[in-house]
Amino acid sequence: MNTTTIQVPDMQTAHCQSRVKNAVGSLSGVTLNSIEAGSLTVSLENPEALKAVTDAVSKAGYTVGGTTSEAKNADGSFQFKTNINCGGCVAKVTPALNEASGIESWQVDTTNKDKILSVKSAGITQEQVMDTVKKAGFRIEPVEQ
Repeated sequence: MNTTTIQVPDMQTAHCQSRVKNAVGSLSGVTLNSIEAGSLTVSLENPEALKAVTDAVSKAGYTVGGTTSEAKNADGSFQFKTNINCGGCVAKVTPALNEASGIESWQVDTTNKDKILSVKSAGITQEQVMDTVKKAGFRIEPVEQ
């Protein structure tokens, strides 16, 4: 499943968000993860579903800006290369990751040369994980799928 954030710059009010939510909510192969002023995030069962979403948003009367996709592993997790390389680093990042909304579980393999952080998403996006880790003081980049 692929998670995609779609920019909808003219969807700003709760009313606008409700219209888009209704337009996208009934689409087959699409799960609406979140909606906020200016964007929505959806999980797509197949690449063709993206066109259905953008068409539905347009038909609801809104402009589709750009899209950003992120690939999750089959189990709904993301993997990142980090510089979280010891128990002290793990202790420093733990409060940030534990408090982040939308993380089901996480772990860091400090024995791997790339210090792989695995995050099982419960709604958090790849970008949000990266922001959380950066704010905790660490480098992070997605592992190429």
